[in-house]
Amino acid sequence: MKNKNSLINWLLLITVLLTITGCHQKKTANEDDFEQAVRSKALEYFETFAERSDWDKLCSFYAEDVHFKDIMLQLDLDSLWKFKRFYKWDEEGDRFKKMFPEQKHLNLQSLVVEGNTVAGKGHLNPFYYDGALVDTEWGMEFTKWLRFDENLKIVEQIDWIEYDPFTLESTIKRCRENGFKATPEWLDLSRKD
Repeated sequence: MKNKNSLINWLLLITVLLTITGCHQKKTANEDDFEQAVRSKALEYFETFAERSDWDKLCSFYAEDVHFKDIMLQLDLDSLWKFKRFYKWDEEGDRFKKMFPEQKHLNLQSLVVEGNTVAGKGHLNPFYYDGALVDTEWGMEFTKWLRFDENLKIVEQIDWIEYDPFTLESTIKRCRENGFKATPEWLDLSRKD
């Protein structure tokens, strides 16, 4: 009788463990599917950014209430329209030029995905801005953290970009004179609808 009860207990324990493991694997499979979708969307985002030619497509990756931070520039923006005022590729005209038309604006060297969070690391390629060559003399490396929502829209972006010395000096001066939360003079955040 004792052996029969022990055998039944073992069988119940094995059944419970198999049930729990089976449920956990289904959850993991769904998480893996979502993580793979996030990875695909992030790669598409970085490719669009690298081409730097389709402003509307780039903006379509973002949620309307995206939280954008640029650590080195001390920028903290809380909406897509403010993000657009910061990047404003659609208003640049001839101010930005690649070295040659097929050149990618950035090269993505590594991409790490964990759940809905992505970390992309790479470097910007040389380009002209207002006729001046912006080259790799100081590095131009970047790390971008992206957090996606369940609709695969970017809801948070944190940029770490190695800017040129002039830009860094201007940022330090602005922060010393006006505080680190002050909006740069060149960034017009007045609503233009």
